[in-house]
Amino acid sequence: MTRRPPTLRLGQLTGTWATVYAERDRLEADADRDALAAWRALLGDVDLADVVALAAENPPPPGSDEQARLRRQHLQQALAAAVLARLTLLSRAPGWARFLAVLASGLAGANATGAASGDAVTSSADTVAAGQPAAPGAGEDVAAYLLAAQALKGLAATVARVLLAGAADGATSAQLAKAARGVLAEALPLTLAVATAVAVAFTAGLTSAYLAFGAGELAFITAGDTNVCATCAAAEDANPYPVASVPAPPLHPNCRCTLQPA
Repeated sequence: MTRRPPTLRLGQLTGTWATVYAERDRLEADADRDALAAWRALLGDVDLADVVALAAENPPPPGSDEQARLRRQHLQQALAAAVLARLTLLSRAPGWARFLAVLASGLAGANATGAASGDAVTSSADTVAAGQPAAPGAGEDVAAYLLAAQALKGLAATVARVLLAGAADGATSAQLAKAARGVLAEALPLTLAVATAVAVAFTAGLTSAYLAFGAGELAFITAGDTNVCATCAAAEDANPYPVASVPAPPLHPNCRCTLQPA
């Protein structure tokens, strides 16, 4: 399927959807900022010295033959598992509870703001009513644990790739350690996972507002700056959906699509 322009063109929105997307963007930015700050506060408790030594002592073999490829794959998996084991130890660190609380709070706020945004869409309001500060419930607490686990796994895989690439280039242990610390401090897998989870929670809140409004069917609405991917275009082309079977965005990382009553 060819790509085509989105139904909602971000950057050109007015009225209700402009306000809704402004709120969604604010939520994602705030959640990423707070999660990153809480994560970086934990990094003093990370010790990757033995993993760095392992990478330095076992550079991946050169060559494009199957044996070399399998060896590199094995090293990647072994290093990722070793890094993940070290990162998992952070669950014993004093700041871990704070990290989880920040994640849970961000998800609770996204759900509440999604519900307020759904109310704005169904009433065609130009503003999203501010709700009461949402305290995380059991659902957000569980989601925070799952989000943290996903982020740690992504960070471990990224660190392993960086260590392998550095070892292949002949980097010293000090250089490898610096590169690993840089990956952990930048934490791109974490911020991507948080932004995606916030979008999921926002859509859940949006949908709950549509259900309260009495919507029997929902439409998947594509949104973006230029083109829509084939997956989201196909979802929109199949409108409308029963509420129980609508494909809920985000359908992929960085998906900007949304739902509205059909």
